[in-house]
Amino acid sequence: MKNRQHYIDWIRVIAFGLLIFYHSGMFFVSWGWHVKNNIIANDFKIWMGFINPWRLSLLFFISGVGVSFAMKSRTGLQFIGERTKRLLLPLVFGMLVIVPPQIYFERLQTHAFSGSYAAFYASVFQFVPYPEGSFSWHHLWFVAYLWVYSIIAIPIFIWLRKSQIFRFESKESKANFLEIILFFLPLSATYWLLKQHWPITHNLTADWYNFVLSFLLFIYGYIIGNQLVVWDSLEKYRIYFIAIAIFLIGLSKSYDALFGAIPEDGIGILIFNGILKMLFIWCTILGICGFAKYYLNFENRFVKYANQAVYPFYILHQTITVTIGFYIADWQMGVIPKFAILVVGTFGFSFLIYHFIIRPFKPIRLLFGVK
Repeated sequence: MKNRQHYIDWIRVIAFGLLIFYHSGMFFVSWGWHVKNNIIANDFKIWMGFINPWRLSLLFFISGVGVSFAMKSRTGLQFIGERTKRLLLPLVFGMLVIVPPQIYFERLQTHAFSGSYAAFYASVFQFVPYPEGSFSWHHLWFVAYLWVYSIIAIPIFIWLRKSQIFRFESKESKANFLEIILFFLPLSATYWLLKQHWPITHNLTADWYNFVLSFLLFIYGYIIGNQLVVWDSLEKYRIYFIAIAIFLIGLSKSYDALFGAIPEDGIGILIFNGILKMLFIWCTILGICGFAKYYLNFENRFVKYANQAVYPFYILHQTITVTIGFYIADWQMGVIPKFAILVVGTFGFSFLIYHFIIRPFKPIRLLFGVK
């Protein structure tokens, strides 16, 4: 614990916590989601549009960082066993217990079903995939992908641990700025080769653009994870990374506002967008990590507690948000008060369930992936 990099815990807690705000926002915008407010407030798209490109990329990256530390003290088989217990078991539990209420409330709101939850729940065990059926992993797709990545990446992890190909060293103990930033190029290549042919579905079997992109970021997290020389560089160049990210997103949003989005029907636009978007995502991740190392390299009671709670919060949060959203959708109330109710309610109920139902009992901890 003396040598623990506490800023990594902070990034993990903040990244997962951000999802509650984002998914609460999904209740109000026209983007497809499970339940909707009676009044659509597309102004929310402004702040959500800044977060959307990198929020999940950051999660996969920081998950890879965690793996880099876990693999230091585990063999490949030990790691597979630990990942299966902490990812696959909560995934199966979540698909059978946590996710079905989301489908139920969605169908109640769209009048596709009108019976009791007990009458609906039997349809889960027909194992017909959503949306035709009631069997889905919904937001837990992240857990499914993370488990698959952890299994298929074992040979890569072992090779990288033995190889020196991605070891950053310099006389000043500062990794080269250009070396780090050029990691965006394989991300751009993924965009060029797969984006137009494989729209994001989260279904694992026909989601190759999202699958490869997230896998690369997961591997990047592993590569960078326990190399303190790289984290020193992220801290040193944090302002440059964030400045590049702000410039790129500002350029993109300003152009779209003035002239409209350019369709990617030409190779030039595709290449340009691949560079612009992937460089933005990568620099945002690097900048966030750099600022976290500079300002958040400390531990307190909050982050120690939250670091244990964040995974159960993730498993629980969207079901709680959908449930609250269903019941407040038709309230004659402003958008901002409803948003506050969703955010506070989701955090509050997640905390109560975690603190009083999950945390004290070992069998339930196991179902939610808590050590």
